[in-house]
Amino acid sequence: MENLQSKSVLNAQTPCQYSMVYGGKIRKFIAILLGIFLSLKLVEAKAPSQSADIYKFNTDVLSKIVSFESDQTPLMLVEGAIDTLKSQATAVATVNAVDLEKDVFLSKNQGLLSLLAENMIVREDAITVVRILSKYLDVNTLAVGERFRLVFDGRSRFQSIRVSLGFAERLEVKRGGQGFFAVKYKSSTTLQSHYVEGEIAGSFYNTGLRLGLSHAALAKLNEILSYEIDFQREILSGDQFTVFYNTVRDDIDGSEIFHSIKFAELALANSIVTLYRYQDEKSGSVDYYHPDGKSSRSFLMKTPLENARLSSYYGRRKHPVLGYTRMHNGLDFGAPLGTPILAAGDGIVERASYFGSFGNYIRIGHRSGIQTIYAHLKGYAKGIKSGVTVEQGQVIGFLGATGRVQGRHLHYEVHKNGKAIDPLGLDLPASNNLTGKALEVFYKHIDHVNNDLSVYR
Repeated sequence: MENLQSKSVLNAQTPCQYSMVYGGKIRKFIAILLGIFLSLKLVEAKAPSQSADIYKFNTDVLSKIVSFESDQTPLMLVEGAIDTLKSQATAVATVNAVDLEKDVFLSKNQGLLSLLAENMIVREDAITVVRILSKYLDVNTLAVGERFRLVFDGRSRFQSIRVSLGFAERLEVKRGGQGFFAVKYKSSTTLQSHYVEGEIAGSFYNTGLRLGLSHAALAKLNEILSYEIDFQREILSGDQFTVFYNTVRDDIDGSEIFHSIKFAELALANSIVTLYRYQDEKSGSVDYYHPDGKSSRSFLMKTPLENARLSSYYGRRKHPVLGYTRMHNGLDFGAPLGTPILAAGDGIVERASYFGSFGNYIRIGHRSGIQTIYAHLKGYAKGIKSGVTVEQGQVIGFLGATGRVQGRHLHYEVHKNGKAIDPLGLDLPASNNLTGKALEVFYKHIDHVNNDLSVYR
């Protein structure tokens, strides 16, 4: 049940009901006297169980007396799958949800049983519910702040508990005639389009956040533009950018998750980068292309991690630890500890282990005699070891400060035929370009996207 709801119905008086008015007032007076009497009994109770029995009797009797003159029909519980409730919600008026539904959150060092107990759910019911929930999720590793929705009936009797299993998917454990049972719900979803444009002020990433782009959308932007742009040297304050992207919206609770970027444009001081997302009809593969059909995906990414600053260049320099001048065969990128490190290109892991002054170290072999090296890592991504095939943009490790270093950073090298070369001076061809019929289909796709863009521009 998404909401517990009821219709509000006004009592229509007739002459024969006039005599009932005084009867109603008498019942109210009796109810007040009974409340006072039972409250005194509660004070006199010598044991908690006695108090509970008296209180239950009190509420039961009062509810029967007062209900005779209620201005509302009895509570109507809405049954059915979650994804059907949206249309039903317009037909009924919302009741006071405070007494019927309650969102509760897991506290630090608290178990689910404890959470249910503090919300007045009897231990037998709580144990049954936890046992059923444990079949679908790990109740021992629930995160602090995990939300559960509890539902109670008009007599405050526990009826169900609902929890999210992921985007647009919920699990509800409900009370039935034979006990509790579990029901999974999948919400219907809708693809939503969003348009964002703005001027970069400070960092590109922080500007995007200020304009409402999610972390996931910005991560994808970083990925598709990193083949074209050196984020540290080429993007400046005052540059303009445009993003046209999709999210998937949960039709029930309105939450959204990032889906894809349809169009991106970055206007720099001396150049403009324009990219369209395109899915090949035959292979089904998805990539980003320039308006002329040339792929944006180069042989190697220019920056193998997100939101980093370039702290040291290729060439001779004074070593910060050893104290003397020597050749620095790569680039150093500064970023927060644990920042994901990405494979700069498709290839095979040749080594993934501790390697002297390099600390935790990965070397990947690519085609055309190219190797990339990643050093001083905090650790390795799951499954990364010698002999494993990796794809461009795949997370292979995490930024750290292992080996002979002064502080956390990624040391990144590119070798060709066994010799170190400047990664920033590397000029490698694009991985794939559209031709023939595929290019003609792509041009039609561009027209369609541009038509959609015209609504926002």
